[in-house]
Amino acid sequence: MPKEDAEPLASGVGGTVVAKESEVPPPAENATHKESDASASVSVSASASSASTTPPPAQDDVEEAELLERMRGDAVGNTMYSSRFILQTVLKLVELQPESPMEQQLEDDLCKVWDMSVAPEVVTLLLENEAIDPIMYSLMAGCEDVRLYEILIGLLGNMCAQVECAELLTCNHGTMETLFKLTNCMDTAMLIQLMRLFQYIMAHVLSGKEQFAVDWYICFAAFENSAQNLGRILQQSVSDELLVAALKATNAVLASCALVEEENAKSTLNLKPFAEVFLVPELCDGVNSAFLRLMRDDQTKLADEEAGEENGEADVPAVAQDSDEDADVGYDSCGPKITCDVEIIQTYLNICTILVQLPEAQASMDVYAPSIVSCLARILQFLQQPLQLIPLGERQEEYLEDLAHIWSRLKYFYHKEAFSNLLELWYRLKQHIDNYTGSDPETNDFEDDDEEEDAPKEQYVENAFKLLRLLACMVIKAENSDLQEIGDEKVQLFVSALKAEEEDAIFSKALECLSDKDKESGQA
Repeated sequence: MPKEDAEPLASGVGGTVVAKESEVPPPAENATHKESDASASVSVSASASSASTTPPPAQDDVEEAELLERMRGDAVGNTMYSSRFILQTVLKLVELQPESPMEQQLEDDLCKVWDMSVAPEVVTLLLENEAIDPIMYSLMAGCEDVRLYEILIGLLGNMCAQVECAELLTCNHGTMETLFKLTNCMDTAMLIQLMRLFQYIMAHVLSGKEQFAVDWYICFAAFENSAQNLGRILQQSVSDELLVAALKATNAVLASCALVEEENAKSTLNLKPFAEVFLVPELCDGVNSAFLRLMRDDQTKLADEEAGEENGEADVPAVAQDSDEDADVGYDSCGPKITCDVEIIQTYLNICTILVQLPEAQASMDVYAPSIVSCLARILQFLQQPLQLIPLGERQEEYLEDLAHIWSRLKYFYHKEAFSNLLELWYRLKQHIDNYTGSDPETNDFEDDDEEEDAPKEQYVENAFKLLRLLACMVIKAENSDLQEIGDEKVQLFVSALKAEEEDAIFSKALECLSDKDKESGQA
């Protein structure tokens, strides 16, 4: 059924699992009948041959070739899909009555077309025959069948693998308004497909085909509560699948629209300011709350799963079990394990990077900073887990770089838990540097194949220095940075590192702040 995950056609996955040719309808009704007639003809000919002369063997081959050619005449491209079946199914949409439920046969046929639409030839056929018109007619007709909406939006998502479809959708303001209105729907399955549709359209903008992006921006900005509706989905949904799809869609929309505004800053279009459209509390809070839910630990996920089973729901995925391999890493366990797709972390960091560099966000940082830093603290906690920070790789370095950049835009907002987690990461990098051995020349080839190659020592030194500078900036910014509860060994090492770099103004200022706070504490 088409409720499986859908990804853009460019990545090789469609709205559903690609239907096997044996599972799709016959190429055409009349082809089936012709095949039966041909079989009967061959049978009669074979019977007659026993009473008379046997026909030349080549005659059977000719008839079979003609039969296959007739069957192929209705096929779409190099597929075995029937163009007549596809077009007739889509045309049935205009016959739907708003007050009547969708018949099961039509639902099944539409699902098959949805499956078929992962094939580029099928998408071309649908576009050439203006299939968007009956699809949008059904969506605009006011039918309350959310299953129909899910199928049609999923079908449009597959079709948007071709930029022509995205252009046709975005050039019509009425069409886009209909799609934006669907964000008010509360059906999870439909919203998943809608979020993916937005992501697919925006993918063309980010790939350089932004000729229609201005139309999207204007429609989105003009539609009332568009960003608020995205935020509401992120805030209220308990479906991890929908939250992932909504976060990815939000990231794609923000990145694309920021690009559009930048490229048209000096034009006469007078686009609505980006910050006015997107920097709204509902969306910002929704992004943070959705991310924290996706980053919850396994114990919490297990509790959610059990609660879902009690309520007859099955939306929360099963919790992965801890492995013995994770435990043997040279330092203590970090408590309940956080399992999260690393792509989700990068998506969240991308969204934050876009929002925090807006001048309007800088002016209201006291409003946005606490929630954002709570999410950053969660990422730091995730990185403390086995194999997430060491060995240091490109992914980890990108995380640390993004964290440092976002914190700089947050004016180094001080958050006790985040500071403690950041200090822990710096401490572990410092330990790894002190114990660094690099690649052991005595290890054999088999051992090299089994173990991930460590980064050069210089990379650890460079990243540890970046974290040390970030910690120093946070100490300077903090009104109250009591380090006593963090741990003597880490704090002493931190202070020693600051002293070793005190010729640098930042580190010198951080030492001075710590000294002043110690004096105040002593006087008290």
